[in-house]
Amino acid sequence: VIAAVTDIRLAIILIAIPSVIPNIYQVWKYRSSWKQQFPLRSLSILSILGSGIGILILIEIDPKILSRGLGAILLIYIISRRLHAFSFTQAQKKLLAAPAGFLAGIAGGTTGVSAPVILMYLTAIGLSRDAFIFAISVYFIAMGSGQFVWLLASDLMTLELTFISTITLIPIAAGMWAGNFIGKRISSEHFNLFLQLFILGLGLKLIAFT
Repeated sequence: VIAAVTDIRLAIILIAIPSVIPNIYQVWKYRSSWKQQFPLRSLSILSILGSGIGILILIEIDPKILSRGLGAILLIYIISRRLHAFSFTQAQKKLLAAPAGFLAGIAGGTTGVSAPVILMYLTAIGLSRDAFIFAISVYFIAMGSGQFVWLLASDLMTLELTFISTITLIPIAAGMWAGNFIGKRISSEHFNLFLQLFILGLGLKLIAFT
């Protein structure tokens, strides 16, 4: 959403801290659900490396091209969800964990949005709800922390932007409260349909009007 209304580089900087802090609570809350269903450590470590390469690409490439790339990622994600395009065997789950983390890290570094890439992997391996939340929260902590360090090293993250990124935790906290309130009143099927239509609209906007 931020990338759709402002510069994509600023959007990436603003979400650096919020992508980490809320997920620490999620990891603690759902830690008992994790039974080593796939190599989460490899996925997380490779996502840090991927995010560093993504930041290097971010510095060099025209932001308009990156915005269109983000739009394409969102459209691919929606298509894969609607068609249930991916399903992995146990061996494939282990084999693809590191590449999935690496590609998601690159997507996060260049566009600020790695969720569609990592979700295509995690939704295909059949985790329980609690294990899914734990795994994706660990991933976001690893990738977001690495991204913050890479942004500092590349001089994109200033003290002022660090402060602004931190205070965005306030509206995020309000949004989490509102999400819990709404979640008790509508079905997950209706919410997922609305979310997919919203993401589809964002993807089309980024491709057609950037």
